[in-house]
Amino acid sequence: MLLWLIFLPITGGIFGWLSHICVQHLSSKSCAMPMRSPFFLRTMPIWVAAITVVLALMIALLLWHDAISTLREGNDWRLEVDNAWIPLLGIRFHLLLDGFSLVMITTTLFIVLLTIGYSCKENPSNMGLFYLCILFMTTAIAMLFVVTDLFLWFFLWEAVAIPLYFLISLWGRRDSSAQLRFNGASKFLIYTQISSLLMLISIVSLALINWSLTDHWTFDYQILTKTPISSNVEFLLMLGFLAAFAVRIPFVPLHGWFIEAHIESSTTGSMMISGLLLGTATYGLLRFVIPMFPNASVMIMPIILILSLLTLLYSGLVAFNQTDIKKLIAYVHIALMGFVTAIIYSGSLLAYQGVVIQSIAINLSIVGMFMISGLLVECYWTRNINQFTGLKEHVCYLSTFTLFFMLAVLGVPGTANFVGNYMMLLGSYDVFSYYTIILAMGLLLVSIALIIRMQPIFYGVVDKQLFNKMGTKRMSLTKTDIVLLVSLLAVLMFIGLYPQIILDMSYSVINQITQHLTTSSTGDL
Repeated sequence: MLLWLIFLPITGGIFGWLSHICVQHLSSKSCAMPMRSPFFLRTMPIWVAAITVVLALMIALLLWHDAISTLREGNDWRLEVDNAWIPLLGIRFHLLLDGFSLVMITTTLFIVLLTIGYSCKENPSNMGLFYLCILFMTTAIAMLFVVTDLFLWFFLWEAVAIPLYFLISLWGRRDSSAQLRFNGASKFLIYTQISSLLMLISIVSLALINWSLTDHWTFDYQILTKTPISSNVEFLLMLGFLAAFAVRIPFVPLHGWFIEAHIESSTTGSMMISGLLLGTATYGLLRFVIPMFPNASVMIMPIILILSLLTLLYSGLVAFNQTDIKKLIAYVHIALMGFVTAIIYSGSLLAYQGVVIQSIAINLSIVGMFMISGLLVECYWTRNINQFTGLKEHVCYLSTFTLFFMLAVLGVPGTANFVGNYMMLLGSYDVFSYYTIILAMGLLLVSIALIIRMQPIFYGVVDKQLFNKMGTKRMSLTKTDIVLLVSLLAVLMFIGLYPQIILDMSYSVINQITQHLTTSSTGDL
């Protein structure tokens, strides 16, 4: 069942792509047939993609049922697939699904389903290839959450960048020259390739050290975690991993690719970037960096805390001056990721449980904000926030959803964001109280920036020329838009009111990660 969960999306993507090619070929012939219908040609890849993701979600829910039943009996739950891949180098196809991984995969599938639903209105060209890229990225990220072989991890880390590059470059914005459209995609690829090279050097070096000690080739991180290495070597190896993760968090000043990628992406591309890509970096810190390099993590903690605070404060201040709604949301996301990264180095079990909740909450709420931005652009024909006036009077329901997702990002009670923020701040306060207070002030700064920039859009008078474009009738959201937004709203509120199910699923893994850092800190003392 684990393999079905992982490979079902890419299988559906390939099937939809090939089917689309076949239908296009048949429709080009002179013979009349039902398949020549433009509606069929347009919708077939969408339905194939949606059905495969729904089936994968159903498998995930079945695994949730099995996991909850096992955990209630007091036993650990996990599924494992372990087969030889390249025996000569000790590389194995080793997948391990535990509660933490299942939570992240389920969130990924849910976001992808929402993305597919929203993409229907964008009507991208070459739909077969478009949904193949989305589902290929889905499978690659899902595998990142279960793989234990570091060589395979690196392979998948690189593989994620390929479909995202095409989503930005081929289906990005069309109001500029072709050369401009490739800037964001190219920057993303360059940043990723350079930082990933450093991670590859660290992976191979760690495997070589283990081979010199045991005369056995392996890339399994569970084995490499136990490899005895000196403090200096551990620190250098950790820097290679941290370089790759810092780019995708992203830390200031490594955030340039992130802003340009959002500007040049379609709304669907922005939802994939923020909903899927950034979560892999925080997962990598928790799953790999801290367990494998606990002493080095303690050593670099002051630097990470400074970088995280710089990222939070800088992004919050820059957000005050943004008039492009996508840039505003991107900077808010960067600030929140800086906040989460700082908490990861607290070593507190309560804070780590908050990180899990907040990682899910940030992904969902930011995806909702980008969906709102796409709807606003559709209604106002611009991304300039200063022209988003009179929203309450001219677009039914959209102002309500906009207000909710704004409040969710700010972390108001009743949402998953509030639970995550509360647990992270409370858990980290015992470790570094003064720094936690500064982080809370940084969150307040980001909240003020978002409110100041977004609040004026709800009332006011629409520009006359813009009003003529929109028409005199009051606009309303489609049923699809409402279903997608309500689904996001419901999940955020469900987690906010009942987070225990996620905490129980991820507790055993998070507790083990915490012990690595706590033991290292105790040893240093």
